[in-house]
Amino acid sequence: MKQHLIWLILFAGFMFRQTDLVAEPANSFSIDTNTIHALNDQAYEYYYVSNLDSCYYYALKALNLTDSLLQLESVKSNPQYLNRCRILKARSLTNIGRSFSNKDLERAKDTLLSALEIVGKTGNEQEEVNIYATIGNILSFNSRYKAALEYYLKALELSRKLGNRASYAEQLTNVSITQRYTGNYGESLAHLMEALKISEELKDTANIIEIYLAMGFVYILVEQWDEALKSQEKTLEIYKLINDSTGIARIYNDMGVTEMWSGNLDKALELHRAALKIRLNTSEIYSTFASYSYIGRILEEKGDYKAAVDNYEKGLHYAQIAGFKIGIADARLNLGEIYLKLPDTGKAMQQFNKVWDISHDVQDGTGEVRSAIQLASVYLNRDQHRQALNWLQKAENAASRAPLIYVKEIYRKIAESYFQLGDFENAYLNRVKYDEVKDSVAVSENMERITRLTNKLEFENKIALQKESNEKMMALQQVKINRERLTRNIFLLGMLLAVGLVIIIFVRFMEKKKLNRRLNETLDNLRATQSQLVHAEKMASLGELTAGIAHEIQNPLNFVNNFSEVSKDLLEELAEAIQKGDTEEIQAISDDLKQNLDKINQHGKRAEGIVKGMLQHSRSRSGQKEAVDINKLADEYLRLAYHGLRAKDKSFNADFKLEADEDLPEVNLVAQDIGRVMLNLINNAFFSVSEKTKQSIIGYKPVVIVKTRKLNQQIEIRVNDNGTGIPEEIRAKIFQPFFTTKPTGQGTGLGLSMSYDIITKGHGGKISVESKVGEGSEFIITLNENK
Repeated sequence: MKQHLIWLILFAGFMFRQTDLVAEPANSFSIDTNTIHALNDQAYEYYYVSNLDSCYYYALKALNLTDSLLQLESVKSNPQYLNRCRILKARSLTNIGRSFSNKDLERAKDTLLSALEIVGKTGNEQEEVNIYATIGNILSFNSRYKAALEYYLKALELSRKLGNRASYAEQLTNVSITQRYTGNYGESLAHLMEALKISEELKDTANIIEIYLAMGFVYILVEQWDEALKSQEKTLEIYKLINDSTGIARIYNDMGVTEMWSGNLDKALELHRAALKIRLNTSEIYSTFASYSYIGRILEEKGDYKAAVDNYEKGLHYAQIAGFKIGIADARLNLGEIYLKLPDTGKAMQQFNKVWDISHDVQDGTGEVRSAIQLASVYLNRDQHRQALNWLQKAENAASRAPLIYVKEIYRKIAESYFQLGDFENAYLNRVKYDEVKDSVAVSENMERITRLTNKLEFENKIALQKESNEKMMALQQVKINRERLTRNIFLLGMLLAVGLVIIIFVRFMEKKKLNRRLNETLDNLRATQSQLVHAEKMASLGELTAGIAHEIQNPLNFVNNFSEVSKDLLEELAEAIQKGDTEEIQAISDDLKQNLDKINQHGKRAEGIVKGMLQHSRSRSGQKEAVDINKLADEYLRLAYHGLRAKDKSFNADFKLEADEDLPEVNLVAQDIGRVMLNLINNAFFSVSEKTKQSIIGYKPVVIVKTRKLNQQIEIRVNDNGTGIPEEIRAKIFQPFFTTKPTGQGTGLGLSMSYDIITKGHGGKISVESKVGEGSEFIITLNENK
């Protein structure tokens, strides 16, 4: 990406220098303006080779000299020359803005906007186009693609207004590249095709190269590797024709990326080494760093860790020369991660510590979080849990500036650290946070996957429609030729052919209309799936379990506290008995203390069992089945559901019991998913009896019963209640998504739908309901014993 932007900026810089406003006046000022031109050109040269400090130095000298000219009365009194100097000042500010591009984005943008304001006073709209494009380049370089697109579109519209076709094609290319970054592949390719047509008419080789390379990356992102390589090979032919070794290296690099993403690592390695061989003989510091990084990554994937380390270290050297801090951090992070694989934890920790310092300095949250997590992992492996916890807390502080997937890892490791330190309360709380973030990450990843598939589908459909349109145009053209030929011979036959043509067009039109309708239906289905995934996030809450867990663990903790206090009193009595020398009393008190300690141990293990059980159920095991005791699972969720509801509503009371088949075998299933189903059905049962209780029926006693039994080769689970029951007219709808009979705000309509999917699709079982209004309901789950 960096290379791509540099070439675009280089072309813009070339246009800057070639588009003079007016001829230099033959007076003493021409010496000064020539000097300013030279300083700005020098500043841009340094920017091109990533020497931003020197870029700033020469641009500042040009700016100071321009300001001196603008103070002269002779300049102020000459409107034409005044505008000339203003343009030179704007160009100096533009270079200063560029020098801040990877150090201070806001300062860079503010400086360029100041240049834009100065240019606005001159009325030179082409200069405005150039500055808009430069702002877009810098924003895009810093991954602010939506903001970059706004400025590119401004440059595009202004170029169209000016009628400058070369500039218009260049801005079309900029817009398309940014659309590619935002996932709009179809529009990106359409803009590139339009830009290519204009550039070929103008014989603008520089922009033709950029267009073909941009096309290559679009095809990479939609996994059309052959098309990507074809576009890149066309560019390679141009560079070889003009004998541009720097450009050839650039294409080898891009083709290497294509081969790497397509899984052809050997070919990718060959191409990146060819690019590096050329770049080592140029002044392309950043590009050389990129080549070493790519080679190191490929060697790492191939398992050649020592060779990968060598290339990563060489890449680090060039990143340090360029002064590109993010690149330095990335290089050190690569080194640290591969040192862990060797393994050499000492060197790995040195690299991660340096990554942390750099990332913290430039406020790069992702770098801070990744390095802190790696350092914590090393300490965890060494059983140094306090040190691990210290780094994880630093990572947590920086988590708001990092992707959500790293936040999930933070809470998992924090929970692990607290658990190893014996702080089970904090371990549990952070495990709950981990589960919440994990579910959010899963939803986010699914949304991203659907968006990527949607973009790919839209691209393929757009290409298909364009191909069909081209085929239709060719067919129509051929029909037209045939018609003219026939018209010259037989007029009547020509008329008949015209009628046939109208019919063909009508049929084609109907076919296209049907195709568009099918495409719209596909997109509607994708949007509906996206909506369902968003709603599915509501299922991530563990609030109803939390209260039940707290109630369950309180009893053994109360026993531990009480026996501890009694033991303290006994110790005081023991001290008095020892002073008196009363051996009989000493023996009695000792026996009591031993019994108390046994009780404390017993109830401590009970609390430990509850914590371990909940940690086991909160473990991330999506789709992984294991042998599960159904009776134990049913008993646990029945009690947790009741205590959870009691915690929210102290007035709620109901009898509940488990009628378990003691001969029930263990069944292979996803415990967490079946637990969610049970919890949902039991909660619904308690809700039903609670609603019936509010009717104040004399003699009514609310009861919820969970039954388990084995039938032939199947396991049956029944959740029975004597609540309000379910009317027959809505019984068939209860498993539909978003259908709920609960009051607004108390139900999402997803619980039974989710339960149905888990039982039928996830475990190959059945779920049904029997109910009678006013008497109660019974949900029946049937699972195959061999599942």
